[in-house]
Amino acid sequence: MLSLETQSRMARYHSDEDEEPSQQPAPTTEYQRRPGLDRWLALLFAILTITLGLRFTVFNASYTAGVVSRSSVGEKVINRLNDDLEELGVTGSPVSASIAEPFLAQGIERLYGQSVTTVDTTDLTTAIKTQAAQTGVTASESFTKRISQDAQKLTKATLNSATMTAAMARVQLIRRLNLWLMIASALLAVVTLIYAVGVHHFLGSLGPGLSVGGLLTGLVSTGAFFLAPFAIVSTSTLATHLMTPVARSGLSVLIFVGVAEIVLGLLVMLGHRTFRRE
Repeated sequence: MLSLETQSRMARYHSDEDEEPSQQPAPTTEYQRRPGLDRWLALLFAILTITLGLRFTVFNASYTAGVVSRSSVGEKVINRLNDDLEELGVTGSPVSASIAEPFLAQGIERLYGQSVTTVDTTDLTTAIKTQAAQTGVTASESFTKRISQDAQKLTKATLNSATMTAAMARVQLIRRLNLWLMIASALLAVVTLIYAVGVHHFLGSLGPGLSVGGLLTGLVSTGAFFLAPFAIVSTSTLATHLMTPVARSGLSVLIFVGVAEIVLGLLVMLGHRTFRRE
């Protein structure tokens, strides 16, 4: 017969066997924030946006010509051409800002050190012939060709003077530096995004990078917009009057792009948070 002590030990042994092993909770991997990566990507996005925006606005001859054609410099060229036409019997000021824009673009290409493209004179010829027919003057091919040559000579004399060329030497240097900085920031942004994919942090970095980068772009562009007249110091009054409206127009585009990046970044952050919860 078993003793009471032996029976109690056997009871504890069997009760331990009957107990089911406790289930350990599965380890959960928490989302890791990477603020350093976010800040670095935001800086790259800001630099890339600013340099890319300047490349397609301020440092683009066609865009710059459109701004100049509506400025006091462009009005001077347009009024001079219309005065010449009026002396030849063609009244009504047929030369408008859109017609003078290709001729201004040719002069700006020289200032930027770019290869000069041939001007399409179709719009100018059509405008002169139409206005001449209304005033009873016959505009021959030689007449319109002469006016076209005069327009090219006038824009060259206005924009490509010695003082303007000397003032634009610094603009050409800044234009080259802007191109190199744009390429470098683009390559670094691509490498950074590839790294973010490798550490499973692509959307987590893309959203804050776009938002903060857009904010930096907007702040820098807004400050430069108001400081542009004071920052543009030139020995030529014409160069100052030329660069100020062009710079402000390009910066206005950058401010709009910065706001758009902020909105896009917030949408990416919202989508990433929703996806991560699900």
